[in-house]
Amino acid sequence: MRQILTWMAKGLLGIVPILVTVYALWWVVTGIEALLAPAVDAVFGEGDYPPGTGLLLAAAVLVGAGVLIDVYVGRWVLQGIERVVDRLPLVKSFYGAVRDLLRFAVPTQDTQDVRRVVGWEPLPGVWMMGLVTGPPVAGLEQVTKDGERWVSVYFPMSYQVGGYTLALRERDLTVLDVSVEDAARSLLTAGVMRR
Repeated sequence: MRQILTWMAKGLLGIVPILVTVYALWWVVTGIEALLAPAVDAVFGEGDYPPGTGLLLAAAVLVGAGVLIDVYVGRWVLQGIERVVDRLPLVKSFYGAVRDLLRFAVPTQDTQDVRRVVGWEPLPGVWMMGLVTGPPVAGLEQVTKDGERWVSVYFPMSYQVGGYTLALRERDLTVLDVSVEDAARSLLTAGVMRR
């Protein structure tokens, strides 16, 4: 009986992540297709377009938006939109959180130097692994103006329950030779990540 439960657990650990990943990808692709179906129908005719066209259209729109943002006019328009959004009480909080999360999660040349994994020793012999997210969080600028370089470090809790963001002196941190993705996987699963 014990062997059967062991096999069942191994099967569960092997199959469930695959199924959840496939379902999540299917959900994203079908959602994009459904969202862009009216625009694609207008070009190809009602239901006469090949599957995946909506996904290609979404990729093209993202690339086009990225090119526009890379030039001065696009950056100016985006900054104007952000100024308007920053005046709307609830919208600015949601927009800012999504924007900041994406800026951290999706690496660009502008954010590549910020994305790094660090170790911090809050007590002798106790080490914490964290992710540098950028300069000190808003509100701590006046505290951290002492000639030292300060950064915000996010210390996630296991199993995506939450975490802490601390402003720390860069000299107190040790840069670790670990990719952000591997560190995040290890931190969020309490070190149970499969190697």
